[in-house]
Amino acid sequence: MARYEHIAIFQSAYILTLEIYRSVSNFKKEHKYTLGEKLKLICHGMLDLIMIANSEKNKNEYLRKLEYKTETLRIYLRLAFDLKIISAGYLEKTNKQLEEIKKQIGGWQKWASGSN
Repeated sequence: MARYEHIAIFQSAYILTLEIYRSVSNFKKEHKYTLGEKLKLICHGMLDLIMIANSEKNKNEYLRKLEYKTETLRIYLRLAFDLKIISAGYLEKTNKQLEEIKKQIGGWQKWASGSN
């Protein structure tokens, strides 16, 4: 089984997941079990895709799916902001984390394309 804990993108996504969990715990009941759960599920999907991509020979399919998950998370975070569930500062912080993850995906895609 491939190791993934040491990969920078996994660490970044894991930290983001922790941040999302902490934030969702402060959501009002009205949003905690709808939008909050959706945010957490997207983060779980990102971690899953990183683990799978790390163990697969053809990583590109999983990395494309991971890119899609990052954009999906960005949209739902914007929704949370527009509903005044999260602050502008929190949205900015998570968007910076997502940008870092997207850069890491791009680097991994470039590396994977060169190693095929």
